[in-house]
Amino acid sequence: MKRLAIIPARAGSKGLKDKNIIDLCGKPMIAYSIIAAKESGLFDKIIVSTDSVHYADISVSYGAEVILRDEELANDKATSFMVIEDVLKKLDDKYDYFVLLQPTSPLRTSIHIQEAISKFERNYDSFDFLVSMKKSEFTKDLVNMIDEDESLKYFDKDYSAYRRQSFSYYSPNGAIFLGKSEAYLKQKHFYGVRSLSYVMNDVDSVDVDYAIDYEFAKMLMSERMK
Repeated sequence: MKRLAIIPARAGSKGLKDKNIIDLCGKPMIAYSIIAAKESGLFDKIIVSTDSVHYADISVSYGAEVILRDEELANDKATSFMVIEDVLKKLDDKYDYFVLLQPTSPLRTSIHIQEAISKFERNYDSFDFLVSMKKSEFTKDLVNMIDEDESLKYFDKDYSAYRRQSFSYYSPNGAIFLGKSEAYLKQKHFYGVRSLSYVMNDVDSVDVDYAIDYEFAKMLMSERMK
């Protein structure tokens, strides 16, 4: 099968400045995703989609090819769908499917990519998508809104009999998304009955959005590199 890796890396993040290229134990964050994709040995092409020439230069130095985004995709209103659609339309070659690897998941390795791809291809006829997941700390019974009145009116249940070990809930961890191109362009997301799960542990699922995530990722990466 022909496989395409897409790594989205917009400049100008607000929660953590330049998080996609921030130094993480001696490498820019994005390098870990490029290296993992290369070490998997499974991709015909590895594309970084970015709006920054600086990000592009870093990506090329680690072995990726680059597609510079159009101006309308260079702001925080650009969705993942818009970015992926842009990449797919700009490529002349056709691929059996693509793999989206967000650079904010630096602890995702080539082994995770290989396992996810193997699972997807074993089930290729039955599924159009695959999404990496992690076991959730809380069940949906313990997660709800708090309005301006700050009351717990949406938590109107007796939690005294709650048994955490009785439940197994999962949430997307943002590390790996697989999609058949035509199915994705039609559906515009990765979820639903035609989507397969790939479960990762909590450590490998760390997603860096804020400073506290970054500090946690640095600690875990330092331990891994020892």
